[in-house]
Amino acid sequence: MNSSHADSRSRMHAKRTNCERKSMFVPDIEAAVEDYYRHVQIPEHAATALRELVTSEFDRLHQVAKQESQGYEAEREALRDERTKLMQAHYAGAVPLDLLGSEQDRIARRLAFLDAQINAGDIEYEQAKAHLDDCLALAGDMHAIYMSIDDSLRRIANQAFFDKLIVTDDDTIHGEPGVPFNVFLNRDVQTLAIRQQRRTAKSGTQAGLSD
Repeated sequence: MNSSHADSRSRMHAKRTNCERKSMFVPDIEAAVEDYYRHVQIPEHAATALRELVTSEFDRLHQVAKQESQGYEAEREALRDERTKLMQAHYAGAVPLDLLGSEQDRIARRLAFLDAQINAGDIEYEQAKAHLDDCLALAGDMHAIYMSIDDSLRRIANQAFFDKLIVTDDDTIHGEPGVPFNVFLNRDVQTLAIRQQRRTAKSGTQAGLSD
């Protein structure tokens, strides 16, 4: 966060109760932001639990998408069969040329849609998992990252992690994380992920003992 940026943000987002509130010096704001990054950074054990939780949800949604894809594939095969029969009927003189053309257009549009849906599932799944890993890696090391970069890059980091950084009345920083960091930095979500991880580990241990 450069000097002008820090000063403007402190004026814009400061929560004031009266007009006599003193402005913070830029170095003090910088120090407060640095401390805030250290405070909200995801602990390593929480990052691991979050990765397992979100990955398991991705896997569940991917299985749902695969089931939908199977339906799309069945419909695609039916349309291809319909297209073949349509051509045969046309050659037999049962379907006029204008009707043949309109039906072929309808089938082609639907096939294009189905092909896109079938092909998109696996691609989106892999991209989402990669994006998850990248974001969690950043969120788990955000304080070190922030401390290692210059003012111009700090501004970019602030914009990447947060929708807003607000200077409060007690001269501390309050952040409003942007997507997806609003989920990862949420303490309740972290606690949920850790509890789920422990339940999974416990059930796995019990299953192993019963074998």
